[in-house]
Formats: sequence, structure tokens, C-alpha cells
Amino acid sequence: MFQVTFAEPLRDVRRDGRMARSDIVIPGEDLQQAADAMRQVLRTISVKRSSADFNRTVGPPVRDAAENFEDRWDAGRKQLRNECDDIIEAIDVILDAFAAVDDQSGDSLGGGR
Repeated sequence: MFQVTFAEPLRDVRRDGRMARSDIVIPGEDLQQAADAMRQVLRTISVKRSSADFNRTVGPPVRDAAENFEDRWDAGRKQLRNECDDIIEAIDVILDAFAAVDDQSGDSLGGGR
């Protein structure tokens, strides 16, 4: 978990003379778990098209419905893959950005020596 503390502008001095602070808590582990879960979804939907002979097994009406479903699922799978990839990328950007801010905060306090 990342925790970043920002000092508010000087005009926000509290009664005790200390500056007001804002804590931003980023649930890094939760975000990482979300990205990992999204990757699992991508692995699950990457199942290849069925090679079953629907015509011989169930006949033309069911075969046509199954092929129609698979055609539509192929299109949906591509869209879902793109959207999942975008979500994973956004999570990675958030984690990287807050890790960098956390590192910079530590360095500014003398922790990076």
C-alpha cells in the first residue's frame, strides 16, 4: 500500500500552527490483484473457436445458431481483450506513478541516500 502525504498551501494553517495535510492512500496490493485478475480473464477468454462438427452432431438449425454465436463471440472477445488491456495498462500507470511519488517523498526526507 502506498501512502502519499501532501501539505496544503500555507493559507490552510490549523489553529495549532501546523499545516493541514491530506493523506492519499493508494491500495497498491488491491490494484495489483485487480490487474492480475484481469490478466486471468484474458487467459480465460482466449479459448479457440470450436472445431466440433455441429452439422453432424445436432443438425443445421443448431449448427447455424452455434456458428452465429461463435462469430459474435469472436468480435466480442476482441473488444473485451482491448478493453481489458486498457484497464491493465491504466492500473500499471497508476501503480508506477504512485511508486515514483512515494520514492520521491522518501528521497526528499533523506531516505534515498
